[in-house]
Amino acid sequence: TSSKQQNHLHPAMVSSKSSLPVALILVVTLTDVLPLVSSSRGLVAVPTDGALEDSLLMMERFHGWMAKHGKSYAGVEEKLRRFDIFRRNVEFIEAANRDGRLSYTLGVNQFADLTHEEFLATHTSRRVVPSEEMVITTRAGVVVEGANCQPAPNAVPRSINWVNQSKVTPVKNQGKVCGACWAFSAVATIESAYAIAKRGEPPVLSEQELIDCDTFDRGCTSGEMYNAYFWVLRNGGIANSSTYPYKETDGKCERGKLQEHAATIRDYKFVKHNCEEQLMAAVAVRPVAVGFDSNDECFKFYQAGLYDGMCIKHGEYFGPCSSNDRIHSLAIVGYAGKGGDRVKYWIAKNSWGEKWGKKGYVWLKKDVDEPEGLCGLAIQPVYPIV
Repeated sequence: TSSKQQNHLHPAMVSSKSSLPVALILVVTLTDVLPLVSSSRGLVAVPTDGALEDSLLMMERFHGWMAKHGKSYAGVEEKLRRFDIFRRNVEFIEAANRDGRLSYTLGVNQFADLTHEEFLATHTSRRVVPSEEMVITTRAGVVVEGANCQPAPNAVPRSINWVNQSKVTPVKNQGKVCGACWAFSAVATIESAYAIAKRGEPPVLSEQELIDCDTFDRGCTSGEMYNAYFWVLRNGGIANSSTYPYKETDGKCERGKLQEHAATIRDYKFVKHNCEEQLMAAVAVRPVAVGFDSNDECFKFYQAGLYDGMCIKHGEYFGPCSSNDRIHSLAIVGYAGKGGDRVKYWIAKNSWGEKWGKKGYVWLKKDVDEPEGLCGLAIQPVYPIV
């Protein structure tokens, strides 16, 4: 290795506190990316100029990404493991973007050092079977089949964006280890509904109160938006986030704060099952919470454009996403286009921070051929009534 190459690599290595020599780290790091040949010592990595240069550039890129996202690792072995995952994800992202068949672009975001399995385990939620009490006492009405879908009234606007009308709070981040997307989408819709009804600014409400105190759901493990509404309804309201701040973990319910309400709701209601027309009519009045199948490996790296549920991996173009495993929750805060318009999409607020997607938002293809909507978003939409 030339002295120039050593100097280029050395700053990346000294960031680790391990006592392993730099040479060993270099060998371990480059083994996966250099060609292997057979020799009397077995398979040996041969540092061709191109492979070595590519690896050095990727390592430099990895450290820039670490600095941007505030990443650090416990030791050299973990850092090298994350580097390998990062490299594979970057190659996947760039290959998909080069292919040109996607209607959206992917970006190297904060999830680039996670395997897909790790991502799903920490940033999505399992579905909850409704409790008997919730089913018996709910006033939300009956969910009907998509065959009864009626067109939205002509008076429904061609587009609406509640963000532009200052009725949506800033994008929040559920963090690295709490799968409480259900609480974030429920709270987002309560915040907006309250602001619209009161003709004021939206209050910034507490997801943590739901995580800790809502006994119909399972905190950072899983939950449902209608359960959250039911809990808020029964509790008489919900606190703001400054009173009951987010901790990114399950906690003991702080009962002394349960009556410190910053917002209340009168009821909640399901949108007609499998009917994007009625979902549009509902969103024209206020944001709506939806379940969403985010199993697609491309979705976690969404950066911009119209997401249509298709993905590309190893040159294979596949999709669209399923509607059978709605493991994530979003708040639909607007839409663009209706009827025969060429471009139609939903504007969805996510809970993965502003570094994901379009500053925390995603455009989802609207009025797809399947009645359940893209990735199942029209199966069981629900919203609070203030």
